[in-house]
Parts: sequence; structure tokens; C-alpha cells
Amino acid sequence: MAFQGTLTGNIGQEPELITFEDGKMKVELRVAVKQRKKDAPAFWVQVDMWGKQAEFAMDYLHKGDTIYAQGTVTEQNFTRRNGEAGHKVVLVYSQVEIIKSKDREEVKPEPTPTPTPQPVVTQQPKAGFQVVPEHDEIPF
Repeated sequence: MAFQGTLTGNIGQEPELITFEDGKMKVELRVAVKQRKKDAPAFWVQVDMWGKQAEFAMDYLHKGDTIYAQGTVTEQNFTRRNGEAGHKVVLVYSQVEIIKSKDREEVKPEPTPTPTPQPVVTQQPKAGFQVVPEHDEIPF
């Protein structure tokens, strides 16, 4: 059974590129998703990206990056090296956005020049008008 899902988490190891005989490419990301309970261990999800998305992953995604991903959630069964059966949650055909990158240096904005003050032009009040007192002279 498969359904749509989203996650936000940190990439736990460098992306792994798999190239098939027919030329198709797949990248597997292992993503740690924090659980709501403070003491709970991270929940690990494999995020699979194919084709152009796989190329993007190899160029831009690295261990430690925080990503937002959405795609089809599936469960895959496998056999561990010691012979035990295991299963994993996989987010397939994912759309991924980088939230925070460990490798990308933060771009510091250049300081904006201080504007040159413009001279204040004061005009003499016309006859019959009362001059408004300075703010220090206002009684309230």
C-alpha cells in the first residue's frame, strides 16, 4: 500500500547514486526525522530521487543538510547481512527543497550606504499663522 507523505529532516550520510544498465539514475538519501517526544530517537526514512532529481541531489544535497520532501510513501522488505528480515520506509518520486545547507556559506548582505542628509528648508510663517512650538515646549 502506498500513500502521499511529507517530511522534514536531516540527511544522515552523503547521497548514494545508483546507475542502472539502461542508464536510469537513482539517488538514495537517508533522512533522520525528529519525533515529537524529546527523548525519542530519530525515525529514519529513505528518500529516493530519480532522473533529473537524482542529478540535482548529487550536485546540491549533502550530509547534514535539512530538507523538506514529499512523495509516495512505501514500505520495503529486505534481508540484512546477518540473515534477519527487515523493513524500511521509503519516500519515492520525491520533490525535495533545501531548508538549510551545511555547505553553503551564509551570504552576508553588503552594508547599505548611509544616505546623505538633505538640508532642512525652513520657511517663515505667513502673516496670521501661529508658529507650532518645538516638541520640548509641548506641555503634554
